[in-house]
Order: sequence, then structure tokens, then C-alpha cells
Amino acid sequence: MIPRPEHPRPDLERPAWQTLNGIWEFAFDPENIGMEGGWFTSPPTFPLRIRVPFPWESRLSGLGRTGYRGVAWYRRPLALPEAWRGRRLWLCFGAVDWHATVWLNGEKVGEHAGGYSEFRLDVSQQASFSMPNQLTVRVADFTDPVLPTGKQVGWYTPTSGIWQTVWLEATGPVAIRGFRILPLAGRDHLPTGRVRFAIRLDRGEEGSGEVWVQVRSPEGRFPTAEARAAPDQEEMELEIRVPEPILWSLEAPHLYPAEILLRAGRGAKSRVYDRVRTYFGIRTIAFGGYAGEYSFVLLNGKPIYLRGVLDQSFNPEGLYTAPSEAFLRRDLELAKAAGFNMLRIHVKADEPRRLYWADRLGLLVQQDLPNTWLLTHPGAPYTPENAQRARKAFAQTLRALVERDFNHPSLFCWTVFNEEWGLGSPEKAPEEHRIGWALEMVSLARRLDPTRLVHDNSGWSHLDTDLNSFHWYGRDAEVPRQLCRQASAEHLRPGEEWNYLPGYRQRGEPFVNNEFGYVSAEDGDEDISWGVLSYANALRSCEGLVGYTYTQLTDVEWEHNGVYNYDRSPKRFGYEFWAPGMTVRDVFAEDFLVLDVPAIKQARPGERVDVPVLFSHMSGRHEEGLTLRWQMRWLDRFGNWRESRVESRECPRFPPYRLTPLGTIPLTLPQEPALATLVAWVEGAEAGRVHTNYTQWWVRETGGLPRVEVVDASTLALRFAPEDFWESRFSEASAPPTPLEGKHYGRGHGFVEYRLRLPEGVTLEGAESLTFLCEVAAKAGREKVDWPGRPHPQDYPQSGGKAFPTTVEVSVNGVHVATWELPDDPADACGVLSHWRGREGGSYGYLRQAQIRMDSPEGLAIRNRLAEQGHLVLRLEVPWNAVHRGGLAIYGEGMGCYPVEPTVLLRYAEPLPLPVGWTSHTPVGLRREGLESP
Repeated sequence: MIPRPEHPRPDLERPAWQTLNGIWEFAFDPENIGMEGGWFTSPPTFPLRIRVPFPWESRLSGLGRTGYRGVAWYRRPLALPEAWRGRRLWLCFGAVDWHATVWLNGEKVGEHAGGYSEFRLDVSQQASFSMPNQLTVRVADFTDPVLPTGKQVGWYTPTSGIWQTVWLEATGPVAIRGFRILPLAGRDHLPTGRVRFAIRLDRGEEGSGEVWVQVRSPEGRFPTAEARAAPDQEEMELEIRVPEPILWSLEAPHLYPAEILLRAGRGAKSRVYDRVRTYFGIRTIAFGGYAGEYSFVLLNGKPIYLRGVLDQSFNPEGLYTAPSEAFLRRDLELAKAAGFNMLRIHVKADEPRRLYWADRLGLLVQQDLPNTWLLTHPGAPYTPENAQRARKAFAQTLRALVERDFNHPSLFCWTVFNEEWGLGSPEKAPEEHRIGWALEMVSLARRLDPTRLVHDNSGWSHLDTDLNSFHWYGRDAEVPRQLCRQASAEHLRPGEEWNYLPGYRQRGEPFVNNEFGYVSAEDGDEDISWGVLSYANALRSCEGLVGYTYTQLTDVEWEHNGVYNYDRSPKRFGYEFWAPGMTVRDVFAEDFLVLDVPAIKQARPGERVDVPVLFSHMSGRHEEGLTLRWQMRWLDRFGNWRESRVESRECPRFPPYRLTPLGTIPLTLPQEPALATLVAWVEGAEAGRVHTNYTQWWVRETGGLPRVEVVDASTLALRFAPEDFWESRFSEASAPPTPLEGKHYGRGHGFVEYRLRLPEGVTLEGAESLTFLCEVAAKAGREKVDWPGRPHPQDYPQSGGKAFPTTVEVSVNGVHVATWELPDDPADACGVLSHWRGREGGSYGYLRQAQIRMDSPEGLAIRNRLAEQGHLVLRLEVPWNAVHRGGLAIYGEGMGCYPVEPTVLLRYAEPLPLPVGWTSHTPVGLRREGLESP
């Protein structure tokens, strides 16, 4: 089966083509002896085989040689279709990293430097139709940090060799070298339906005569345009007019198929030299104000709130190369499914088919240039020689990328630099490089493509840019909230230097976040769900901020902040547990109901609070007819759900593309200890539910839950902390290396035992039942981590990937009372208390209970043993012979999901001698002497 059999350029596709993907002969050349040994003319046997177009580091290549840097050789035979005899033959490479030299039948036909750019070689003179052809390619790739390499250096597994499709094409003596399709705009940046085609010809040695150029619609959607190219003319323009044009938009990404033909004459029967199938979308890109004082990115004159996601475009099987067309398409479908409307393809020039699917599916693309590491990597110090090499290669990459991708309607912005990578800071870099060369590259990008936005340096220290961007990573969403609000109120106006280098000023460009994350690259394998919601809520509360980019779409190797896992399997976010029906799409929604309060809140029972509410209306579809509804839901101290009635009020008119205050929601928090959740949503009779959000309070008394409580006239609760154990002994780890307040665990098989003293005067005489209630889960070690080769002390993978079950046997005073099958060691937004505690973020368990009637034989045995030993013994054991020996974690009121301590409930037939509500904070859990309290 041929890998990646589809044509690599649906925007420039000739019907006469042939893929060369598949199994090639291959040899590493670590001593670089192949040139001297004439491997291109009389080669030795190449001992290895490789699947093209996958880099030799990838599993899909069949080699998986991640550590090799240097020279390698490729070779394959090729046969030419007889129908191509007499035509010009083009050998095409989508991308080869880094330097390629190509021979056909022992004759050198060309070479190319640059790991991201397409190149085509005319092999008409070297190709044979009478004998088998032999194609040989020598590749040299040392992953040089001075050159544009993106995150191949210092971040992820590099890509070397051929990593995009190799193919052959046939044309007549005159060929289409390239073309640009430019939809023309009228007033207010609105498309007119006029579309200009700027076409460049390659006449070769035999194509100096007259040529007719034709642009036509295969579907008859627009009138054909044609013009005569004079002899030796190599550039020309044609303009078509599309009647009643359907614009390309994110909601309806309409594309017009087109063909460009070169003919020997004007008549339909004249010889066709070349035919290229392409397509275009009618759309315009600009930035400017809209019904307010702040600038937006404008698509067809309409504001777009950028809900972007950083797209590293790596995958575990092919690295830089998508394993299949379906896989590549699925990436973009996953982005849309999560609510994003923009991909920021990060410091990588991707396969053209990724942009094709963005065109088809309706996603904007912000394209980063692959960076050099000059001045920002130890292997790339600033020297005149290094600077010259870096600049030359970078400019070449920029030119090639603009040339290749100009016609994609999804592409709206070029990002020239990221975080000063390859530039260096103003304090360390020569001014002529950090400022002079940076401005030179921005100017070059504008000259090469005046139709799109140009972003100078994503993150900070701007010079001349169409996006005023900042980046933010951290655990406190309040900081960027205040930064954005201050910027909007004081700094977002033309002439301001804020976020610019001294001497350079804003021109009124849109203010956007271009990277944010609760979990940053170096934070390990952690849950993102609670943090990303708090960040999104904070960013959407900021008037003047007109877009963001979340880091990132998927996990990549050791970096674990993706919305999806590295293998593209879904993560579990857990929002629906707190707010029924809420999904990750609500986090990245176009219209957003902001609950304008801090993410972490504690309160006293019965406390009154007011929650300011804002509506970020960025779709323009809901100006009126919406209703705000809300409900208080809470988990009480026994883990039971309680709910208030749903309240509502009609919303005012919402101006489009504005942040509208909706007043406050007044609340009285539960009159008892609880984890309280305000769920709020906006809905309309026709629109349905538009957006859902929630915010939470930990409602508790000072000192926490009592150790003993008379719950009602005949029920007594005994509580203990998870860390108040008598003994804990497990096969892999018997306790956390540093004791945790509110959580205890052991790994492997083993047990934890608790011994409880009953309060003075309390016995089991007259007790009808005993119920043991607690929040428990499995406890994994490194088993759930996706990239175990790079451990991090904060690793606690988000739910939804690998499950890690366990079996727990529960006994009371030696009597078996329950078996709990626990499906996982989960971590997501359900574990909000762990996030608030800042330990083992997002981890939580399952609320389980074991109940036994005290008049049963088992109950009598428990009663008798209490009389003999003077205390209750609770034992939770993972048996050594269980199928699932996944350890055990026990949660208390301050960690996990439920505001519940491990609790024993004793229910009596007769009223207790103590009044209802009586409590004691005297510990009931016994600790063995020598055990230190955490």
C-alpha cells in the first residue's frame, strides 16, 4: 500500500502526475563517504529500506533512528508512462530536511537547501523511456540550530530527510510556474466578486512562441477569462468576475474550483501545453475598528474574535508527517469540535494539505515562520558567519512559504518571529540584528504578501506589527485578567509604546493573547481542565482583548497541555459533573457568559454574595431574545447533591462584538458546609442554549468538619482525616513521599488501616446500621504518563487516556463488608479541591459507601469485636491476588471532588442522648506511636 497516495497540492494539481511515495532503498552515511565513493553512479547495495515520505526518526519510516544526525542516501527505480514521451518531466519534492542533492540515472539534476520548502527539477533530458530510471537522493541534515529548524531543536524529536511527498508531473513545452489568486476588495474591506489571477510561465528551451492563457470554471460558476501571452512573455494577469459571489467564511467556507490552461492557440481544439486544477475562496482580510473603539481582525469586513489554538503539528507515528490524509483532516475536525476557529501553526511550515483542509472546513490559519535559534540556543551563538547563514536561510524560507501558500483563503496572518527566538533580547543582541534585521524581515513579508496581516514577534517587544500580542502562562488567572483590563483602559490607543520596544508605537492594531496556558511546557503531565476554564473566563472578561490562542491542540511528546492526547484520543474535562450539558466547547465558545469573580473562593455557610455577569457577544447573532438563567447546586458534607430552584431574568439588548454587563446574580450560599456551584446559562426560544458557565465556593466553618456530629436524633457521624491511619503497607509505596493534608495513598497491593475510638458514652448497643462513606480511587505511579522518559514531580495525567483500575476490599473489625471496583486514578475539573489546594492538581476519587445491618451475623461480629478491643478497625485492602492491583487513594474534605471526610455513620433505633447539632472536634482516629502527623 502506497503511503500518502493523494496529490500533495490540491491548490496546484496537474492531471498528469505520479506519486513516488513508497519503499525506497536507504543507507546512512555517517562517515560521509558516499560522494567520493560514487554512490550516485555505481552505488553499493543500500542495506536498509525506508517508507517515503516519513522522516528517518519516525516509526512509520520503518527505521525510527531518532539519534542519527548526518548524511543519508535514498534510491529507487522509476518507470515513466509512455503517454508522457515528448513532454517536459518535473521531479517534485514537497520538503526534504535539510540539504538535498538529486541524481537521475547518475546525472546530477539539482540540489536544494531548506527543510520546509518545495522544489521542482526539470528532468526531461535525463529521463529515459527505453530503460529503467534510477533516482538517487543524498540528504545532509545535522539539525543545525543556526538554521530554521523550529521545535526540532531543544524541544521534540527532530525530522530528517524526505518528509513530504515526492512525485512526478508532465507538462508541455510551456508550463505554469506558479500563480497568485487575489480576491479584490471594495469599500469597507468587502469582497467585490472580482478575482485577479497573476500567472507566471516557464517556457523552457522550446516554449518561446505565442501562448493563450485561460482561467475557467469546471462547473460554469463564472465566465471564462483568457488572454494571449506574447512570445517570451512570462508573467500576465487575468481577472474574472463571479456573479452573485458566495463569500468564504468560517460558517460557510465556500470554495470555487477553477482550471488554468495554457494552449498553443485560442481555439478549443488547439494543443494544451499545461492544465492545472485549483480553487479559491472569495474573502478579504484586514484589521480595523467596528462599532466601538477597539480594533478587530476583519474577515470580509466583519469582526472575528480569534479563538485560536497552538498547532505544533507533530504526531507520535510520523513526527512532522501526518500518517494519512484522514489523520490530517481529523486534526482540524478536532480543533473545530473543541470550539476553535483558528490554528496557529507553530514555527513549522506544514504540508499544504493541512491548509487545504482548513480551507475546506472553515478554520483561519496564523502561520509562523520556522525559527532559527541564533542567540537563543547554546549551539547558535551570534557571530557574523552564523548571522549571515541564519538570515539567508530564514529569508529563503519566508519567500518559499509565501510563494507556496499564498492562495489559501484560510491563511490570514504571517508571524515572522516568536518570543524573540532567532533575534535575541535587546539587551544581548546587536541592534542591527534585533531591530534592523527584524524590521527588514517584517518589511519583506509585507512586500511578498500585502493581502494579509503581518505579525512581527509573537508575545512582546513589538516593532511594526498588525497584531499587538502577549503570552501568558501560570496558575493564577487573575494576573492576566488585571493586565488586560489595565491595558484596555489605559494603553490601547495609537501612539502608545505599551508592549513595544522603546521608540516604536501602536498603530491601532488588534490586541490579542497569542499563547496562554494553565499548564506550561515544563509543568509535566497534568490536568488542564479546571485551569483552562478559569483562564478563558478571565480573558473573556476583558474589553479590548479581541482574541486568544490556547496552548495547545494536542499533547506533544513530553509537553502535556493539549486539549487532546498526543495520539488524538479525547481527554475527559469533567465540566458536566458540575454544570449538566457543559462541554469543552463552552470554554472556547464564540459567545461567552462571564462570571466575573475569582476562580478560588471560600465562604462561610449562609454567606451572601453577588456575582457580576457579563456577556461577550462575538457572533453578532443574539442581539435580543435571550434569557439569563441560573441555579445553585451543592454537594453537602455527606456527598449528596442539593439544588435550588432555577431563577431567570430577561437579558437586555446585546450590541454585537461587545462585552455587555448583565448586572449581578445575588446568592445566599448553603447554610451548611458544602462545595457550592453556581451554574448559569443564556438561552433563547429560537437559539436554544447559547452558553453555559459555572463558578464555585468551598463553604466551610473555621476548623473544618467536626470529628463527631449528631446529624439527627438517631444518627451519629464519626470523621477522620485520610492521613490519620494506624498502619499503611503497600508493595510499591506505602505513603506519599511527603505527607499530604487531605489525601493518603499507597501504590501496588497492600492495605491501610484506621482505628477509631467512639466518643465517651457511645456504644453499638441499639445501633441499627453502620455505614462507611469515603472518596476513594486507584493510585498510579508512572503507569498513566504518556512520556515516561521525561518524569516530572507534578505529573498527574488528565482523565480520558489510560485507565488504571483497582480492587479494594473493605472490612470493619475484620468482617468483610464491601468490595469496590474503582475504574481509575482520575484527574480533571471534578477534582477542583485538589486544584485549589495546589497538590496533585485535579485528582479525585469516587464516592463509595459500605453499609451493614447490625442485627446481621456480620453486624454482631463487629459489635462483639468492638467490645473486646475497644475501637473500630477499618481496613481498606488491595488484595495481592486481585486482577487489578492499582493501589488506593483516600480523599478528605479539602482535596478531590467531594467536601467529605472519611465518615462512619451509626444509626440507632432510639434517639441519642446528645442534642441534634452537637459536635466535637476531638480526633477519633488513633495513630500508632512513632507516626508523625503531616
